[in-house]
Amino acid sequence: MKTQKKQSKHLLSAALGLACILSTSGKIQAQPIFVPNHSFESPSTPFVSNNFDSWQKSARPAYFDFIEQTYGYTWNQMSGIFAGAGAYGNLHSSQAAYLFSFPQVGLLQDYSTMDFNDVSPSHDFNATFGVGKSYTLTLGVFGKGFSGNMTEGSMLGLSLYYRDGVNMVAVGTPTVITYTAAGFLNVGALNLQDFQVNIPTVLADDAWAGQNIGIKIETIYGTGDGYWDIDNVRLTAVPEPGSLGMIAVGGLLFALRSRNRC
Repeated sequence: MKTQKKQSKHLLSAALGLACILSTSGKIQAQPIFVPNHSFESPSTPFVSNNFDSWQKSARPAYFDFIEQTYGYTWNQMSGIFAGAGAYGNLHSSQAAYLFSFPQVGLLQDYSTMDFNDVSPSHDFNATFGVGKSYTLTLGVFGKGFSGNMTEGSMLGLSLYYRDGVNMVAVGTPTVITYTAAGFLNVGALNLQDFQVNIPTVLADDAWAGQNIGIKIETIYGTGDGYWDIDNVRLTAVPEPGSLGMIAVGGLLFALRSRNRC
């Protein structure tokens, strides 16, 4: 009996020690979250495709009637996938996507979105905002003009959201990428630039806690004289150190109770 009590004390000490270590450690490994068609490799195209697997295009705004009637562009042409081998030194695999710099041209993905080929949501992207975790969304981006430079001050938005009924509610502060010719030098060998959205630790009483994660990439401002190339959507979650500590305590205390029952 004394030996069992001594072992129980050792287990409890180990649990508390591990909890202390995890709660004070700043080097918690980020956990990747699967994003379907994250690199825009599907469907495969030898040149350009206006279709996206897994991603839903933003709804066509009313103002685009004038653009279509005046210039002959269609809303579907405003975004697509292109064969990008050689276009960028850090391209992920062989394809990337583009968004014209007209406002509201964009891509969405969440549990309820549908791509061009769906008759109902596939639910392939089924990640949720977990309590005790912080999130980072990363996207490779480069802005270009058709003749010369894109309009200075053109903006692309990157955000995470959840659905409140039919409404898409942004979580945290969306990242706004602003085009400048100096910031996106279109000379020599090009590389996509990484931009991020960071969501602080999700609390139990946050409205988005437990809700499905949504990803939104959308032009905020632009005159249509250029486009944004995008690639390699990465979503990661990092458990709060204190949460890991409580999990460790719980696991070891469970082991302790089980041992005491024997």
